[in-house]
Amino acid sequence: MTQAVQTESRSRLLPAPSRFDEGAVKFGEKEIKIGGPLPQLAENEKLVRVTHSLCPACYRLLPATIFEKEGKLFIRKICPDHGEFEDLYYGDSSLYYKFDYWEYEGKGPKVPYVDLKSPCPYNCGLCPMHHQHSALVNLVITNRCDLSCWYCFFYAEKAGYVYEPTLEQIKFMVDQLKKQDIT
Repeated sequence: MTQAVQTESRSRLLPAPSRFDEGAVKFGEKEIKIGGPLPQLAENEKLVRVTHSLCPACYRLLPATIFEKEGKLFIRKICPDHGEFEDLYYGDSSLYYKFDYWEYEGKGPKVPYVDLKSPCPYNCGLCPMHHQHSALVNLVITNRCDLSCWYCFFYAEKAGYVYEPTLEQIKFMVDQLKKQDIT
């Protein structure tokens, strides 16, 4: 995929959080609204960046502001149906800025895994809008692990079903990873 195509794909959808439409995304029978007002800052708050976030009550995709106040970073969003939400984003603003110095925008996935049909996070997978690539890949070949490690993010025993892809499915996963040309 060329850089022009990636840029065009990224700009097709939600070009700026302040310009959300009052649209919706459908998942089967469920419809999730998109959009809301861009939160304003108080006098003692310094804007760090504008981003996207979700309403914790209805999962509506919202514009959000990340701002600094009293040495900490906060995120604020306003859902038209459920009101304003403000949460601690980073407990030490000076440490955040040190890490932010090393952030850079990547080229995105060489071969996107999914087509761009809905805005993040509703279009699961690496789509053309992502600016980063896979850095750590886990290929899950079973969820029947019985070690119950406290740090495991698979929560294997909580799935309620057995997941074991076929050999063909595993080969497909490896082929998709190889297409990313990650070394």
